[in-house]
Parts: sequence; structure tokens; C-alpha cells
Amino acid sequence: MKISVIIPCFNGERYLSECLNSVLCQDMADFELLLIDDGSTDGTLDIARHYAQRDARVRVLHQPNAGVSAARNLGLDHASGEWVTFVDCDDLLVPGALGWMLNAATDGVDMVVCAHETFDAQGNRETVYPQTCWPKKAGDARKRAVALRLIEGDCVLNIMCAKLHRRALIEREGLRLSPDVAIAEDALFNLEAVLCGRGVAYVSRVAYRYRTHEASAMHTHKEGAWTLHLPWLTQMRQMLMRRGMLEPYYAAFVDSAVLRLYKDAGVSGVMGGMKKALPLLDVPLDVSRLDARGRAVYRLIRSGAYAAVYPLIFPVQVAHRKVGEAAAHLRAPKERPQ
Repeated sequence: MKISVIIPCFNGERYLSECLNSVLCQDMADFELLLIDDGSTDGTLDIARHYAQRDARVRVLHQPNAGVSAARNLGLDHASGEWVTFVDCDDLLVPGALGWMLNAATDGVDMVVCAHETFDAQGNRETVYPQTCWPKKAGDARKRAVALRLIEGDCVLNIMCAKLHRRALIEREGLRLSPDVAIAEDALFNLEAVLCGRGVAYVSRVAYRYRTHEASAMHTHKEGAWTLHLPWLTQMRQMLMRRGMLEPYYAAFVDSAVLRLYKDAGVSGVMGGMKKALPLLDVPLDVSRLDARGRAVYRLIRSGAYAAVYPLIFPVQVAHRKVGEAAAHLRAPKERPQ
């Protein structure tokens, strides 16, 4: 069994058949399809069982409603493929997607990342490519570039879908999603997989179609960025510390936390909000393992001076993001699907 396709389902009867058809019509047949019903109250479970009766590759698992992370974890517990990929029950796989991803899963690669497309009921479509230049790097430099983007968040690398994960790595490292993190739980899982794994392969072809609608997760949260992302930031810090990786990524972690304060209220939000961020950021570290920027940031955090100098830091952060966005915009035409 080459690939386990895991689809968590909660009240997805409207789009589920279209989703399942897009998976089952793939031109490679060596996969299993695990449908995890997360306590649906509509006809989702009936649809899932109907497909299981028609196709031996389909297995249906059911649990009381516990959320998408718990559903994905149940799928991982029962997966038997060499590789694992995730699909949401309202999205679609592009014809040939599994074959393209598997072709990129060479020796020394533990994760494959593909481009994806967003679409809606009005016919709007947008192809989403990786931001920054990480696909142009190789080896450990690529791993670090991917990890930095995942720590920052808000990027194509976050989502569980449009990726292959080597299941041997997942089981060896005991990787699972955290049910306590409602936002960016997928980014946390992907970050730990990158840090524990070997190479990350990139396929520029669009392998996945992500449906946007009012019921999508991106439309259902009203909290401010700091409150919304604090569980993610807290567990990311814990994971980095557990893996012995907080020092190499400390400056990036601080930037990510500060970015959430900035999104809430701009520069003044950072200057006024650092007090509530200090319990997250002011932790004992092995200073000898920090790079020059990490040491400077760490000293500012520990001394309480970060907020005071943030107006000087802010222009540098903005310039860095703008350069990355401009580079991605210029590169996008070269990365159109083959």
C-alpha cells in the first residue's frame, strides 16, 4: 500500500460525493481511503458507507464529535500506507495528483509539498504557490527555510492538504495533531514533521483544489489575532523546547508572536501588548546556541526593552516581508502548472 488518503468528515453531505469521486478516479490505484466521520448529524455517514460498499479501497471509521484534529489522528492510527495525505471533505484532488506527489517522494524525502488552487461557488479561482524562495534551496537550507515559514505562519505550507508525509517518520516520532489547538494545528504538525524529517520535495503543479465558502474554517473565527493564535504559539514553543530547537529558531518565534500583536493593533499594539506576551517569550535558553540576532532579541525580551525599541525593529520586519512577497510575485509565472 503506497498511500493512505485520510478524509475527516463532519456534516459534509453537500460536497462529500464530489470529493470522494475526485480521489477514487486517480490514475494510480495503490491507495486506501480512510473516511473518518466525526459525529455528523446529517447524511455524511450514510454517503461514506455507500462508497465503502462500492469500493474495497474505502474504509469508514466513526467517532463522537471531537473535532478535525481528533479525526485526523484516528485516521493516522488506522493508516497502513507508506505515505499519508489529507483531504478535507469539501475539497477536491486534481486528476493525477497522487501520482505526481508520489513521483517526488524519492529517497531522502519525508515530505512532499504541492501548489494548490482556491475556488468558490462564484467561479473565482486563484493558484497559490509557496511564498519566499524556499523551493530554490536544497538540503538543510531548504529545511530551515520551510521551518521559518511555518513558524511565521500564514502561508501555503500551513495546511495539511496538498502534501505527502512519510508514515514511518510520523510513527517513529509519535507525531499527532493537538486537539487543543483550533487554529494552525496543521502548521504545528507540519513544522514538527519538517524538524524531525529529512528532505522536503516541491511539486509546482496544482494537485489540490481548496473550496472557500462561508462554512470554511477561515470564515468562522472572530477573535483577535493574538487570542486566536495563542494556543498555537504556546504549543509551538513547547514543541521546539522538547525537540531542543527553540534556540535556533528563537528570533523567528518572537517575530511570529509579535506579528499577532501587530495584526491586532499595529505598532501601538506591539508596544502596549508586550507585557502579556512576556510569559510566552521570556524563557530560560542556552544563550550559546543562539545566533547573533537571537541573542540580541533575547536580551531585549529579558530586559523588558523590546517594546521600547520596536519602532526601530518594525521597518526591518516590513522590508523583509515585502521583499519576500515581491520575489514570490515575480517567481509565480515560472511555477505555473506544467
